[in-house]
Amino acid sequence: MNNVMIPVLCLSLLSMSACRYEKTMETQKTPVTQEARRMVGELERLGKNGEDFLVLGVDAPGFDALGQRQKVLIYYLYRAAVAGHVIADDQNHRYAVEIRNMLEEIYRHSDGMDEKTKLAVHDYLKYIWINHGRYDHDSHVKTLPNYLTREMLEQAAEFAQARGAKFELRQEETLAAKLERLGPIIFDPNVEPIQTNQKEGDDIIATSAVNLYDRRLTQRHIQSLPLEWQQRLNVRFAMESGKVAPQVYKIGGLYGKDLETVSFFLKKALPYAESEEQKLGIQALLDHYATGDEEKFRQYSIHWLRSDTVVDYLNGFIETYMDPRSVIGQFAGNVSFVADSTLIERLAANALYFEKKMPWQDEFKLEKIAKPVANVVNVVVETGDSGPVSPAAYNLPNYADLRRDYGSKNIILLNIEEARSEKIREATINEFYLPDYRKVVHEFGDRARQWEVYMHEVIGHGSGKPAASLRVDPAVAIGRAYSSLEECRADLVALYHVFDPKLVEIGAFTAAQQGDVARAMYLTYLQGQINRYRMYEDDFVREAHQRGSQLILGYLLEGGEKANQDYGTRVIQQDGNYYLRLEDLEKARHGVGDLLVRLQTIKSKGDSTAAGRVFDRFGTRVNPEWRNNIRARAARLKLPNKTAFVFPRLEPILKGSEIVDVKLLVDEDLTAQQLRFSRLRFNTQIP
Repeated sequence: MNNVMIPVLCLSLLSMSACRYEKTMETQKTPVTQEARRMVGELERLGKNGEDFLVLGVDAPGFDALGQRQKVLIYYLYRAAVAGHVIADDQNHRYAVEIRNMLEEIYRHSDGMDEKTKLAVHDYLKYIWINHGRYDHDSHVKTLPNYLTREMLEQAAEFAQARGAKFELRQEETLAAKLERLGPIIFDPNVEPIQTNQKEGDDIIATSAVNLYDRRLTQRHIQSLPLEWQQRLNVRFAMESGKVAPQVYKIGGLYGKDLETVSFFLKKALPYAESEEQKLGIQALLDHYATGDEEKFRQYSIHWLRSDTVVDYLNGFIETYMDPRSVIGQFAGNVSFVADSTLIERLAANALYFEKKMPWQDEFKLEKIAKPVANVVNVVVETGDSGPVSPAAYNLPNYADLRRDYGSKNIILLNIEEARSEKIREATINEFYLPDYRKVVHEFGDRARQWEVYMHEVIGHGSGKPAASLRVDPAVAIGRAYSSLEECRADLVALYHVFDPKLVEIGAFTAAQQGDVARAMYLTYLQGQINRYRMYEDDFVREAHQRGSQLILGYLLEGGEKANQDYGTRVIQQDGNYYLRLEDLEKARHGVGDLLVRLQTIKSKGDSTAAGRVFDRFGTRVNPEWRNNIRARAARLKLPNKTAFVFPRLEPILKGSEIVDVKLLVDEDLTAQQLRFSRLRFNTQIP
């Protein structure tokens, strides 16, 4: 719940280095040199006319300058992250891993297959890899194959089986029966259409296909459990003999074999830890996986928070976006190392300054803030919930009491933020912004995005405190709307404070630039949400970050909850197209402040009714006429909706059984990387 997602249409990314356009190895017709094999920049586009995904390969500059022990630590943490990668598939849907394995087995045995069928299987498999299953990572809506038909799948499976493919079959099940069982799950749009449903009035458990709950369970079943289980981060709920049966994620429990492999590499990493706190954190995480005790994960979170090291990592069941109740964590892993963090550290040093200037009541302000750890990093790998679709940044831990007592750590993923297509950025600005705004977005959009992310993470998520009367974590009290509320609140903090002179003082930009940066931030934020409308198959916003953005847009456009305020924001029609017009920046900031006070009050009091009401009114519905217009314009320009990433590959250099060095290579496309990740799932061999 505490990360910033990559924006749609690749618009507002940092411009420190432009992404290079390079063909994949499969399409190169000239002899391949070692330099030409660098798979960095645009690798491919997916979807009809390439409109669904832009796939980018990322490098991790600075890796070669690290010390030998740091490289070895990164390698073992990398393998621990990869070992848990497929857990996220299984959490997303009960058949996700089975479908992934089937399609991969078909692809591995596809030599000689009808080319049209082979390409159709491969195309659908890429969507499965990117989304960890059949549901779109952002919208949570079921995605159907672009080209693959049920008949083609049957023919492909039979072809592969005849050439030695081994499929997972239930007892006395034939391949034909397996395909019959999975057919509706893959091809019927009306079978389990929504992965995570948070719609008002629905039973959000019974109507969600996510594999955190047996399909027979309802909200009433979960609400009948002791509060301890309702708040549990690392659990799945099954139905056994008519009763709810919690299944804890641990070695010897659910995902036990995966977590054994994860733990194998965490133990290998332990001697190479850069600090005592980092070592204690890895050990606490090992204890958590061994026992399933969430208190051990809380201890890991504290040690991780206190570890201000060059090499950093995440591993565990962390973010809760996929849970309709916003409680159960999805597996994620990543590994990174620190880049230049000067500016973000200056912002972190002033966290208490910004807390005192928040517009909400003093009773909800923190009296003291331990300086947050704030780093800009280059990420080496992201798995599970974190990749191939990557956040731009994250702020953890999520536990409200740990934030209050220990602070937070804020991580900006520099090489992810830098990765973009300049051609797409140019086309987006020229198409979707009014002519009067294009110059300021060109010149200051990148700086605005940079500081939006910095403030969102450092002074956004880390701000505020619960009311003294609230006895549970706000996430538990608020429920279905919490993830969206928290992301929206952090965005509002950035939009509210971009005007503060302290930012000039710490070197974010000059005083002469501040007004332009602020204007660019509001324009790219609000128009960016309208641009996202093209992603929605229906008129309902489901992803937490996007619900937050939609809430801000809707609140400003409609004049607040009483609809009687002028917040200086309009959507206008010009030459048949719809655009955001920012008529009065100061009025827009006033609206941002009003909404920020509202959301902080809701969070501090744990007011689930008020949270649901404000999101159901402003944060869930889009204008279908605007959506159709945005979609048609983007289709004409063949602009991809979203970005997926291919990360570097690490190759250890051995002397006997000892790793003496590690090479970082950028020589894989999406297919090569994901097939390798699948092979490494239960693999403890080095290399």
